[in-house]
Amino acid sequence: MPIKFQLPADPMVRFREIYDALNTQRGFWGDSTPLRFAALTALSCPGSAVQVATDIIWTAREIKERSGWFGTLNSPLRFIVSAMLLLNKDKPENFLREVDRVSTLFREIKLRRGPIYEVLAILLLRLNTDLQPIPDEAVHRFKSIYEHMKKYHWWLTGPDDFPACAILVNQAAPPEEIGFTIERIYQDLAGRKFSKGDPLQTAANILYLTGLNAAEVATRYAHLADRFRAAGVRIWQSDYDELAILTFLDHPAERIVDNVLNYRAAMKELKPKLDASMTFNLAASLSFIELVQQNRDTSRITDVKALLDMQNIINTQQAAAAAAAASAAAASAAN
Repeated sequence: MPIKFQLPADPMVRFREIYDALNTQRGFWGDSTPLRFAALTALSCPGSAVQVATDIIWTAREIKERSGWFGTLNSPLRFIVSAMLLLNKDKPENFLREVDRVSTLFREIKLRRGPIYEVLAILLLRLNTDLQPIPDEAVHRFKSIYEHMKKYHWWLTGPDDFPACAILVNQAAPPEEIGFTIERIYQDLAGRKFSKGDPLQTAANILYLTGLNAAEVATRYAHLADRFRAAGVRIWQSDYDELAILTFLDHPAERIVDNVLNYRAAMKELKPKLDASMTFNLAASLSFIELVQQNRDTSRITDVKALLDMQNIINTQQAAAAAAAASAAAASAAN
């Protein structure tokens, strides 16, 4: 399992240390959600928790200054992106320069604009090339994968699928085969009573990376969901992507569920208090980081780093969704 950094033996302890260090620098009106996900992303960054938190804050400040008042990364999501840059030893100016360059390429090949999703996709493509300039052929393959997804679900497929397309660029199969297999996974899951829609498509995109056939991976996914339900956990559509990440683990479903529930209980001590969906998301992420280090069959996960990158992107998207919901609620209350 090629990992470029050392995963923490006790993810919860490291998470609490970094989050607490970040939270002490949060303003009264600041949103704590991106800071939680930034702390999660930064678990493997070297150095003390205080130093890591300080580096995230300074990187986020530089991103904000370079992005301008109306830039995509002027939002609190920049803290999570900052943690990813720090983890991968990337520099804000180099990253943002590549975002500008590749965004221009996207327009030239007629890809629709995708604000934050486009930035996240470019970040993943950049990590795929070890921070080297993203080659034109990768950009064209990215578009081809996107178009083959859209062939099956033109009404669902959009910029929110850009990050998944970026992860899939490094897969060996032709784009048409990737699209076909993802569709088979999607339909198999739908046949098992998982709700159709964007969250299920995202789950299918992630599950493609297992390398298992559609029926086998759908069976594993459904069995894990059943174990969570048996333990009293409702699986919402917003949980589908995290459930997909957990499906990669080579452990009995019962152990995975117990591990997630233990982390979820610990999440109740965080301040400010989290809602149930957020505790599941964070608990699942921490469980994956702990249990993937103990996988019995490492061949099932060919690149843990790619999965961790995807997990960080999912967390960024979750934070974006939470921010949008909070904004909508505030607007509704004002009216």
